[in-house]
Amino acid sequence: MPRRQPTFIDQLVIAYRATSYDVPVWVSPNRREGRWNIANQEPIAQYMSLDAEAPFAEILRHEDLRSESEVAHYKTTMWQLQVDSGAIVDYSTFELAKAAGFDPAALVSDDYERCQAEARWLVSHNARGVLAPSAALPGSTNLTLFGPRVRVRWGTPVQLASSVPAQPISTGAPPPGLTERVRYYGQREPMLEEYLRRSSQRGIRGTD
Repeated sequence: MPRRQPTFIDQLVIAYRATSYDVPVWVSPNRREGRWNIANQEPIAQYMSLDAEAPFAEILRHEDLRSESEVAHYKTTMWQLQVDSGAIVDYSTFELAKAAGFDPAALVSDDYERCQAEARWLVSHNARGVLAPSAALPGSTNLTLFGPRVRVRWGTPVQLASSVPAQPISTGAPPPGLTERVRYYGQREPMLEEYLRRSSQRGIRGTD
């Protein structure tokens, strides 16, 4: 059965991104593979989070930094971004993804292939971004924008949809103790397991 058109919401939020680059957004295809992009291919993916801990967690997971000494020596810049965008797809919970016809487990899988294919499908239907659970920090939500973006000075009135006001707010190591809450590659995802458990129970009750 063909999937229905994606449902869009608007997002006016303050988001956060941690990066070693001197800019938080870009206009060229991503050089590295990510959950919602293939390296050096469209769509461009601009990764950020709705809280300031999740970007650090994503770095610790990606770089496999597990000890406090390793973390203490890793320096990155935290950016604050003002996002005002329509055409955002809301997969921020496993329930919402399932209702939209997308496999909830893919959102936090160590294999990015299904999300990369979903990104292409969403962009083909004019989506400008997607909300999804953070695979690195259960309970947090990531926002990924599709397409090129240009940083403008914080407080600048936005004239173009591609402009994103952004400012650096700190430079340094991720906070101590975060490694204890990071979900590293290969580890179970407790919130997904709880969702699947509840779904199974509902299915059993539905057959009574």
